Amino acid sequence: MIASNYMHILRKIALPGILLLGIIIRLISLNQSLWLDEATTALAAKMSLADLFGKFLPADFHPPFYYLLMHFWTAVFGASEISLRIPSVLFGVATVYIVFLISKKLFDNKTALVASILLATSGLSIYYSQEARMYSLATLLVSLLVYFFIQKRWIWFSAVLAVLGMTDYVSLLILPVFWILGRKNKKFWLSNIPPAGVFVLWSPVFIWQLLSGLSVKSALPGWWQVLGTPTIKNMALIPVKFILGRISFDNNLLYGAIAAFGVALFGYLMLKVRKEVKIMWLWLFVPVVLGILLSFKIPTLTYFRFLFCLPALYILLSKGLTSLNKRQFWAFTLLVLAINIFSSGYYLFNPRFQREDWRRAAETIGNEVIVFPAASQEEALIYYGKVDQIVAVKNFSGEPNSIWLSRYVWEVVDPADSALSRIKNMGYNKAGEYNFNGVVFWKFTKE
Repeated sequence: MIASNYMHILRKIALPGILLLGIIIRLISLNQSLWLDEATTALAAKMSLADLFGKFLPADFHPPFYYLLMHFWTAVFGASEISLRIPSVLFGVATVYIVFLISKKLFDNKTALVASILLATSGLSIYYSQEARMYSLATLLVSLLVYFFIQKRWIWFSAVLAVLGMTDYVSLLILPVFWILGRKNKKFWLSNIPPAGVFVLWSPVFIWQLLSGLSVKSALPGWWQVLGTPTIKNMALIPVKFILGRISFDNNLLYGAIAAFGVALFGYLMLKVRKEVKIMWLWLFVPVVLGILLSFKIPTLTYFRFLFCLPALYILLSKGLTSLNKRQFWAFTLLVLAINIFSSGYYLFNPRFQREDWRRAAETIGNEVIVFPAASQEEALIYYGKVDQIVAVKNFSGEPNSIWLSRYVWEVVDPADSALSRIKNMGYNKAGEYNFNGVVFWKFTKE
């Protein structure tokens, strides 16, 4: 009787404990420097709505909902690094809860608890739950779509689909999953009409964004490759990063061996799931396959763009774990948890695997002039108060005795390295190299 009551209490506190753990983990190292894209979010959030819609969004390649959300959030809570990231933390933890609900509906309470704790400790989920971008929100919205689809709650499904369409374009690759499974359901098809109407209204801006994005291929072919072309490496990184998160090792052989072990382990456990659970398998694989095909025309094949498929991986994995006998269950569950804790801890406590340190770059540069090869990649320094010190190399007069030249992705924006040549021709000599966790500047002085 006492043991039974103890287990009952344990089950009652298990989910709240997992959610609390998820929050605590995601608050560790939250005060990192903003990296370039997060700084873009910060600057967009500070714009007036007229400038956001009239100037920023037509030149960007994302819908407006996340930026609108951040606009109103920062108006209340400010635009510090922590404030900008708190919404993503909340979205990440909410996704853990929705994964619990989905798993409980499809399977049982034990599988649901395992799935939720695995997602709560996932290195990749934690990383993007700490990023001031729309990927954590898109993952939550897709998870909600799956939950409402399973529940056949079509009004909620329709509303969430409309919000998703205005949050992240790539996440809409989940739609064919629902079209396949709901093809005979009239109410399902009716639920697609309002979101389609919303997207039709937005379509002129989307078309403009698409045409602007496609122009990058001829203007900056190097940048086009960075965005995610269909290479073997980009394809392989999807399962590897899903399992190991953002960490890596200098020893490629060691990294490859660990990645291969992780993929084999996860694959073995997932294959134990009965194949009748079609929605999970489709959720995991269909968007990725469609993303690979799409990337031949539009470079979208970067693993973090498919973060919205990560919950499906852990739900399938958890069902595979709970299908084992008791001894195997504990052995394999602790092994998977160990992988999660190792990858998460390695990221959270090792600055090398954290974000680009534009904040320290700004502090080190001080009040001196900053020269960029092109009028781009400046957002982070603008966020950190350096707007009046930044000059494009084409407008640089060569007057200061000491300057800082940005070497950040110069191979992409200035493949001929014309900025360096121009600086040297003006009589500047290199005085030092500085690497701020991937943000490289060279200091130059005149004799």
